[in-house]
Amino acid sequence: MENAGKKSTTMLWIFKGLLVLLLNVIFYAIVVLCAVEVCKFSYEFSHEIFGEVMSEPAPGRDIVFKIDKDEDVLNISKRLESQRLIKSAYPFYIKMKLSMSSTTVVVAGEHRLNTSMTSDEICEKILRGVGQ
Repeated sequence: MENAGKKSTTMLWIFKGLLVLLLNVIFYAIVVLCAVEVCKFSYEFSHEIFGEVMSEPAPGRDIVFKIDKDEDVLNISKRLESQRLIKSAYPFYIKMKLSMSSTTVVVAGEHRLNTSMTSDEICEKILRGVGQ
């Protein structure tokens, strides 16, 4: 009788050990998968800021884009995204903010942009130095 109790206690400890091991494997697999997704998102986001990204391959299509006087840079970025001139508004917004200085302004008016232009080319078209 005592021998049967020892066997069941041993089996219970083995079962608990395997269960803990299985839960640890699942937990760390989820952590690794989340880390991979964060790395992919970070790479794509930074590539859109610093890389040569265009919305469509050449030749693209021409679009006349109008910028109002005193329009916010974030609003411009969102409208560029909605007209499919850029892939994403937030990386472009950061790129524009990094490109701007105290002597750079957004040029109000109509701009002829193409969907195959890179985000750097679009920035060059819509930004201008104050003395230029």
